[in-house]
Amino acid sequence: MAPASASEHATVLRQAGLITSARRSNTVLHSLTAAGVSLLDAPNKADAKI
Repeated sequence: MAPASASEHATVLRQAGLITSARRSNTVLHSLTAAGVSLLDAPNKADAKI
């Protein structure tokens, strides 16, 4: 993935409240918020047995 594309994706996730970003020198550290963790921990309905 190109850096510009990754940056755009991170922006969308940040605006949705799913990640926070912190610049450290010439890098950016992205971390999940509680909402992001909750979303990832949610049961996947596609995996549910019928």
